[in-house]
Amino acid sequence: MLLGFEAPKKRRTGIRLAGTRGFTLVEVVLALGLCSFAILSLVSLMPVSLNSARHALEISRVSKAFQKVTSELTQSQFANVAAMTTNTYQFDYDGNVPTNSADNYYTILATIAASPITNQSSTSLVRVKLEARTRRETNAGSTTITICDMGY
Repeated sequence: MLLGFEAPKKRRTGIRLAGTRGFTLVEVVLALGLCSFAILSLVSLMPVSLNSARHALEISRVSKAFQKVTSELTQSQFANVAAMTTNTYQFDYDGNVPTNSADNYYTILATIAASPITNQSSTSLVRVKLEARTRRETNAGSTTITICDMGY
């Protein structure tokens, strides 16, 4: 204290004191940049995964419809199946038989692939091609089944 005046205290400007903890602005900006890059990468993969899930669900529904048609054809009399040229089956969006025609989503077309085949054991076989189409007329899948005349 000189002549009764006291010197002004120094302000702390940008100097880190020992024992003080914190992040600098550069560290915060880098961390936010890395986090936003990671989040954007994950978000960009969502449409691909949703499309894959949608496709897998459609395959499951068509498989369910194919299974119902196959079951109906194998339980029918062989002569009726062998005489058939083309048969159409309708299914709803979930692969079930619809209650009304407005619910039709999948159409399964069953076509005899060739005339009955007789093998060495004189068992008659019929190949039936099953084709599935959606309401939008897109191909949803196809398969070929073989039905055998067991004689009973």
